[in-house]
Amino acid sequence: MEDYMKRVRIITIALLFLVSFGIAGGCDNGNGGGNGDGAESPGPMTGAFDLETAIDLGELSLVAYNQLTECINSGKSGITVPSPYTLQEVIYEGVSDDVDSTCLDDDTVVPAAFIATEGNSIYLSFRGTSNTTDAVADAAALQIPYNLVPDGGEVSLGFLNDYMGTDDNPIQPDILSKLDELIMTGEYDNLYITGHSLGAALAALAFPDLSQNVSISNVFMYSFAGPAVGNSDFVSTYEGEYSSNRVSWRVVNTNDLVPKLPPLGLDCTDFMYEHVSGEHEITFGVALPPLPDFAADDCDLLTIGADLLTYGLNNLDDIETDHSMCTYFNTLCMMGSDPSGCADRAIGCGGADSS
Repeated sequence: MEDYMKRVRIITIALLFLVSFGIAGGCDNGNGGGNGDGAESPGPMTGAFDLETAIDLGELSLVAYNQLTECINSGKSGITVPSPYTLQEVIYEGVSDDVDSTCLDDDTVVPAAFIATEGNSIYLSFRGTSNTTDAVADAAALQIPYNLVPDGGEVSLGFLNDYMGTDDNPIQPDILSKLDELIMTGEYDNLYITGHSLGAALAALAFPDLSQNVSISNVFMYSFAGPAVGNSDFVSTYEGEYSSNRVSWRVVNTNDLVPKLPPLGLDCTDFMYEHVSGEHEITFGVALPPLPDFAADDCDLLTIGADLLTYGLNNLDDIETDHSMCTYFNTLCMMGSDPSGCADRAIGCGGADSS
């Protein structure tokens, strides 16, 4: 447990440093605006939030973290999903064993996501930040076009690169290929997408892509502790998918810093972030101090990064507590129909938080 928490702390500190300097590149500034808190509209949600679905997908978000541990300890053949799910595909990302732990039997990759099935449903779960490679993706917050659907707006460079993968280890193409293969059987009507933290950002990028580019009746996205991923044009296109069979919910701890990042509501060139609607609030942990007034930095992204770094280092312990997927899951369990049985499904927590 001590080694695990040390690793989490190192990753978190590294992420804060990377954000501070990663967003500073290409500072083509627009006019400052907003205070970084970013009010969001309710949006045209047409599917009610379902707690038991959120619990199920929270468990699968934990499974995505656990698969990394399984692959490091036992190799690709050791990767599992719990009953009643059937594992259909593991999607891998390329990493360097010089900086990150890798799978026991392949020193070039780690699991990034998985696809499983149960009944007439397909489940796609993205893993959150767990290593230096992920932290670099988190930090590259300047925006590029989201061209997977028409009028997609702009999204985080790091998140989109992570979602697409590389030529050697493609992620989005492999996901589409496996989904098409499963859907062609005619056995599946529902696609559920989930993830925590970075995994939540990737789930948000997947929602409009898979809603438009796979032929399945229903698409449901439930994410946890997700940062914002795109600008207002991306949000408009994303919310244009909402219907009775295209539903998106973001589960957010009101004390969690990460859903407030990148700083929201700023009118800066290539750095204009808004959240999609569909936020479902829960509360646990410690209330953090107010964020700095990022608008006062007048789109000087280096100064914004320095302010964020100082804030993060001053509040690091509480930030880790408030962002834990294990505590997200346990909080939802306590609201559900079987709290004790639900808690037994907290895969990989074991008293140490996944984050």
